[in-house]
Amino acid sequence: MTDHAPPHPGRRGDTPAGQRTVLVVDLDGEPLAPLRALEEILLCLGTWEDDDRRHPGTDTEPLRLPPPLADRAALAAVQRLLTALAPTQSQGSGCGRLLAPDGRYEQAPMTALTLPTADIDLLSATAAALGHPRLNADIAELVDAHAAQLAGGYRRADRTKLVSLLARLAGLLDLSPTDDTRLLTTRLQAAPPGADCVLSDAEEAAHARTADRMNHIWAHGSGIDRYLY
Repeated sequence: MTDHAPPHPGRRGDTPAGQRTVLVVDLDGEPLAPLRALEEILLCLGTWEDDDRRHPGTDTEPLRLPPPLADRAALAAVQRLLTALAPTQSQGSGCGRLLAPDGRYEQAPMTALTLPTADIDLLSATAAALGHPRLNADIAELVDAHAAQLAGGYRRADRTKLVSLLARLAGLLDLSPTDDTRLLTTRLQAAPPGADCVLSDAEEAAHARTADRMNHIWAHGSGIDRYLY
């Protein structure tokens, strides 16, 4: 008899080559702010690079961007990630709720997304490049200027803070798959768009453990709230 069971989430054949399915928690838009700041930084660096190529100076060294900042490689990855992540944040009531088994309270919403593995790797590498102690002084000044714009939501927003946020976001997107994440991914992918999703006891336990792992990466252990209704 042929086994027609669906492939296990995350196994070969379920996710296209070069892509990975990840769980993204709704953090009320917090991850988007550093990602948008990074987009602006990379747009500026791309402009500087273009200007140097069009108008090479005779008395100045051309700007040499380290990988993956050069040739807008990181910029393209960041823009793809922004497009994919934006709908998962600050979701309204029309997006459907993630409810506890008894339906008495709402869990932190999560979305199963399939993203290019290379984009996640590029985000991590970009954070490392911008945080390098020998980063070009002009680039470091540019990063500091854009990081300062995050000060409304974060204390002492500087290059170190921005790099830390970007590295933590890359860590969330690179969360190692477990039986818990596979169980949640299967449930979320099966739910009709916009419909409430009532978790089973096993799924709620998996959600709690996965949220705890995410907390330790993004918020250093502070809680992702359960929302009463």
